Amino acid sequence: MHKLSNAIQYNRSTQVGAIHDDPFTFLLHDQFFDDFKIVTGERQEWLYELPLKGSISDLGMETNAIEGVSRLVKLKKFVELTKSEPKRKYLLYSPVDPPYKVNPLALLMNSPTIAHAYENKRYFRDEFADLIRMPEYEIKYISELDKAASYRELREELGTSMVLQDEESFGSRGTYIVHNYDEFVDAVKLLKKFSQGRSVVVSRYVAGQTSSIQVCITKYGIFSGGIQRQLVTSKYLCNPKLEGTTKWCGGEVGVEYPDIVQHQSREIASVVGSELASHGYKGIFGIDLIVTPENEVYAIEINARHTGYSHLISDMQLNEGKIPFLLLHALELGNFDYEVTDTDKLPSAGRYKKPVSFMIFNNPLEVDFELKETIHPGIYLYKDGKLEFVKPAYSVSDLKGEDMVLVLCRYKKGDLIGTGRRIIKVTKFGKIMAKDDDLSIKTQLLVSDIKKSFNLPK
Repeated sequence: MHKLSNAIQYNRSTQVGAIHDDPFTFLLHDQFFDDFKIVTGERQEWLYELPLKGSISDLGMETNAIEGVSRLVKLKKFVELTKSEPKRKYLLYSPVDPPYKVNPLALLMNSPTIAHAYENKRYFRDEFADLIRMPEYEIKYISELDKAASYRELREELGTSMVLQDEESFGSRGTYIVHNYDEFVDAVKLLKKFSQGRSVVVSRYVAGQTSSIQVCITKYGIFSGGIQRQLVTSKYLCNPKLEGTTKWCGGEVGVEYPDIVQHQSREIASVVGSELASHGYKGIFGIDLIVTPENEVYAIEINARHTGYSHLISDMQLNEGKIPFLLLHALELGNFDYEVTDTDKLPSAGRYKKPVSFMIFNNPLEVDFELKETIHPGIYLYKDGKLEFVKPAYSVSDLKGEDMVLVLCRYKKGDLIGTGRRIIKVTKFGKIMAKDDDLSIKTQLLVSDIKKSFNLPK
């Protein structure tokens, strides 16, 4: 944080922690606070290889046990941990619902009621349909979609191609694009099988680039981090045919968009951010967007929490001498005293010196995958089709060129990784996507070589 010592003042000795099965998002906080603690469910050896000065702890769970953070914070060992350090506050990826086993004031989070209301796709559309541009839509109960008459009515209202979304889905799970009746029937079957809610948002299909924008609400204003290009259902990084699994595979941050697109996205961020702030929401949230070939920007849904891009955007901001969203998020949620002493360092521009890309390699198999070797976390040099380990690292600041990649994996040799679940995360400078919204030919080769280097499934 030496780059920001003259930009923001706060108590670096504040006891802050983070609890998550995949603490990837929170590693940067080790640079923000002098007494930072990472807590995971099971012991994760890769964390001990990283150049972290903070402490690492686990809750003694069995290897490969699947636990969401809402269950981790209710475990007896975490309750005991909070009692042993009553001053420490823990960051969460997303708010958790009551009942609480610990004092909820020990959890740095927004109101789960507010967050869930805005994340619900139905309520989000109802709240903002008259304020920002959205695709035309209808709200239907899942039980209504069985009838052929429903399809005919929707087609007349919204067009032949449409998008069906479970009102409570996330991570591209529960979203289906259909272009005919047969695809509509298949989507309804999957919604019935995997749906978390009762209602479905049926929207007119808008052709365009799947994008998003990160926003941070602070006492100094509402800041947006520029548009990110989304990589969804890449056949090189996931298996699009797997049912009920997330299909988000990463994307690009810091790519150039026309000024008119940037302006529209910032306006959407400001409108939504102002509304959330009026209800007491603080810190980070994301908005998923569609950018059409005519440079029209449509808002699709909101993620009232950290997103898969939160760590990367803050890492890029920190690397360019700006105050990162993740730091502001923690300070705001904790009601910690802080003062920005150099307003030029606020992350207001949403533009970066060069783009950074992010790829998530998912298990494409219909069965568990056993990791063949331990993948050491850090910087690798990519040369002549092979990866050569350079050093342990977790930040883009350690990348020195486009021939280097940052590879992180929370599993060790012999661990079983479930079907459709994430195996490794790869970050690099430069672009990775083609015009068709999948990987470029050059990146396809890189992905193939990474899979060979680490014995990952094809």
